[in-house]
This record gives sequence, structure tokens and C-alpha cells, in this order.
Amino acid sequence: MVKVPVQRTSRSVFDQKRGIIMGYLAPGEDLLGGLKKVCEQHGVKSGSISCIGSLSNIEIVQLDYNNGEMAYSKPIQWNTPVELLSGNGFIGVDEQGDLDIHFHGVFVDHRKNVSGGHFLEGKTIVAITLEFTIIVAEGIQPVRETYQPSGFSLFNFYDESEA
Repeated sequence: MVKVPVQRTSRSVFDQKRGIIMGYLAPGEDLLGGLKKVCEQHGVKSGSISCIGSLSNIEIVQLDYNNGEMAYSKPIQWNTPVELLSGNGFIGVDEQGDLDIHFHGVFVDHRKNVSGGHFLEGKTIVAITLEFTIIVAEGIQPVRETYQPSGFSLFNFYDESEA
């Protein structure tokens, strides 16, 4: 039997043969910042993320549509705990080559209201745990670049030799 430490800290294990990382983020850890730390720890710059867990507060943006134009809303905050029902994202780099995660999720609050959107880094904090799986991509490099017609920052996927 494995004992769980009283003061739980974030942990991940990398199955390099299969290219899969599984782990959890501990209470108080920032969702995207914590996932970036895991990627940096294991040298990952390309892949996908799937996760579930609980968050003490979150900050997201959602799609707005006004006068035929799409844009993201101003940041929306939930300062009460929510259950992350499904979180998914892509791992890549930005135009400067820095690690970048594009992450969306669906969550339910204590009043049983379901919502979701594009999660922002820095104000989305783990409550009890956040359990994740990262599928590492080999030979593919997602690069987040500004798409001029829309102004949105989007991932383009390149063969590693092209990036």
C-alpha cells in the first residue's frame, strides 16, 4: 500500500516508451503554470493534455459575437470552487519559442451551473487535486501564431524539421 503524504505536492511520472505523462497538481497550484512546470520538467514542447479535478477559483474568457465579429470576452472570474468536468489542451510554443498551452474546459459550480471556456494562466488555482494525462507528440511542433484575418492567436502544426 502506498502512503499519501500529509502535505501533498504535485507529482508526475513519464512513460517515455509510450510518450505518456500522468500525474496530479496539488492544492494551491496554478492550473496552466503547474502544467507548464510538468512539461518543462520532462522536456515536453509538443503534445495534448486531458484532465479533471477541482479548482478553488478560475479565470476564463468565452467567445463573444457582436455585429458579425467574433472576439473573446473580458476575463470572467469564479471565486468559488468548481469541479472541472473535462479539461483539454494543446502544448506547443509561441512565436518566440516559449512553451505555450491552449486550454479549454467545462466545469460545474456549487449551484450546479455548467459553464466553460478558454482558461487563463495565473488565476485558476487547484482546490483538492487536478489529475492529468499528457500525450507527448514526437516530430510535430505546434507553434502559436497570430492569424491576421481574425487577429486570433492560433496553433499551426509543423513537422519538427520545418519549425
